[in-house]
Amino acid sequence: MRGRMVLRTFRLGDWDPALPQAVVLALVFLVGALAGHLYAAGCGEETWTALGQYLDDYCLLYDAGAVETSMASCVVMYFGYAAVLFLLGFSAAGVVLIPALSGVFGFFTMYAVSCFVRCYGRAGAVLALGALIVRLVFTLPCFLVLAGAAWPLSMELFTLSFGRGKRSSPVLYGSRYFLLFLLCAVILGVGVCCERLLTPLLFRAALGSVS
Repeated sequence: MRGRMVLRTFRLGDWDPALPQAVVLALVFLVGALAGHLYAAGCGEETWTALGQYLDDYCLLYDAGAVETSMASCVVMYFGYAAVLFLLGFSAAGVVLIPALSGVFGFFTMYAVSCFVRCYGRAGAVLALGALIVRLVFTLPCFLVLAGAAWPLSMELFTLSFGRGKRSSPVLYGSRYFLLFLLCAVILGVGVCCERLLTPLLFRAALGSVS
């Protein structure tokens, strides 16, 4: 009996609430991705005709070297979600907004992939890979890590402000939270450089493989 109690105490002591929170955020991302796919599938023929023409023109211009993503656009694409997540960690509203942001990220990512696939069939998956793979390699892990760090802090603020935590001690932001954001910022900065150097090459290679 005593051994069972010791084992139970050991297991409870090792319980890390960050794991289920990370799983929830990942599931919300997947739900958003599914919603993006279904939304793309539900668009009418007129929408797809216009979108297909736009993507055709875009691919032609990109292949000719007439399309180049500006540094400002790359910075927004890479740092936008990260900056919002970092700030939401200081707000009780992040309890709702952080999972919502995870769903939005999944929605627009899968919507972009579905648009390529709908317009070009299997070749569209190759084009989407060339256009998005570099960005997702850098932004998705950083997003999930920052969301996993910011959401618990926002939950504590929510509890402190609106729940039973009104008499609790204030929420403390240790150096780990700021160092984590700094590390992600460095990684995303490398991602911006890779985006400008590698994505044009990958997308043109994808265009060449499907043309």
